[in-house]
Amino acid sequence: MKARPPSAARLLFAPVLALAVAAALLGAPGRGLAASPPAQAASPKSLVYAGWYGNTTPTPSYVATNLAFLESQPFNGLVIYLRNASMSINASATVMTATPLSYNEISSVLDPIRDIPFEKLVDNFGFVISTDPPDFFDDWSVPIQNFANLARALKDAGLKGFIFDNEQYFAPWADYPTGMSYPYSLAQYETQARLRGRQVMEAMVAEFPQIVVITLHGPYVSEPDAPWQLGFPQWQSGNELFGPFFAGFQEGMGNQSLNVDGGELYDLRTVADFQETYDWRRYDLPSDAVNSSFIPPTLRAPWTATVSISFGVYDQPFGGAAMNPTVLATTLQRALDRADRYVWFYAEANTYLLPPAQGGAPQSWVDAVRLAVPETPTAPPPPPTVPPLTASTEETKSNCGLLGIEVVPLFLILAWARRRRSAVRC
Repeated sequence: MKARPPSAARLLFAPVLALAVAAALLGAPGRGLAASPPAQAASPKSLVYAGWYGNTTPTPSYVATNLAFLESQPFNGLVIYLRNASMSINASATVMTATPLSYNEISSVLDPIRDIPFEKLVDNFGFVISTDPPDFFDDWSVPIQNFANLARALKDAGLKGFIFDNEQYFAPWADYPTGMSYPYSLAQYETQARLRGRQVMEAMVAEFPQIVVITLHGPYVSEPDAPWQLGFPQWQSGNELFGPFFAGFQEGMGNQSLNVDGGELYDLRTVADFQETYDWRRYDLPSDAVNSSFIPPTLRAPWTATVSISFGVYDQPFGGAAMNPTVLATTLQRALDRADRYVWFYAEANTYLLPPAQGGAPQSWVDAVRLAVPETPTAPPPPPTVPPLTASTEETKSNCGLLGIEVVPLFLILAWARRRRSAVRC
């Protein structure tokens, strides 16, 4: 467990934690020493690269142009930014808004990779960033249809699903009461947010029954009893409705779809770190002992049986935890060992979309990733076909690798926020 100074709220949780531990030792229902992961834990593990840096954004056109190099890198898949070459359609930043986005528009963005015979990068995901959706009590027909169109387009293009970056960069859509439009109670907003999540997931599953949705910050970020001792961030007071929205996803998922708690917990390092946070997210959060206000009793047993647990690994020090090539190799391996299926690697210090000679991650860092995923190709990577740095090329219209020049301030905010959290948690 992490050694962090207790706050009043944390001290109040200590008796609850002690009771939960005692219940586990006594073999209480829901979780005990004999608890075992569900069947999906036996699935092949997959490391997905979720990085963008400078003008190397993994858009569909970039992936198509640089396929040979990208397939030589030590990853099983990419998170692909859903923007077209002319920058006239940015599906990643539009899906979760009240602006209609048709299937044909999203599909056209994916055209460059539609017929590519991927050999190594077989677990590719689209990218959706939470932007400025309607209030949960307002009309959600447009964003629900946008998500349905997205799901159909991803299926038709051969992607697994999408990564959902649910942080509130643009609007406090999950912050109660700050971002809310109506004087309803928190309980009423939790119920409504869960409804919207269920409606979104049901609409997507209707179009893509096997869809995989990886939500980066799992529902623990909304649960006041998430134990700080295990490293869970204590940000519940500004993220009350993330958990209910995720719970709605869990309610709306089908028999073939996968709802993934992304586990953006960047300071996990030891085997115990990964095991303990895995167990709490799978067994304790939906338990009667925690009695989470946004997980109704009817959802608790299905939650334990079907939610998929993932981990995010960050390529920089975080919360006082060091990061270097050696640490990266062991951290990725431990994350892959414990995750049910997917681990996502968020690279911000370096890009793995270019070879070292062209400004990509140093070979020592690439080799560290390869150590964790030994089945990936080991042949020397061919140089990528990178477009020349001219004003006419897609990737050089912005010095920003995520959303483009239209939201350059986002990167300043994002970098500041992540570093601030690191300082707060260390």
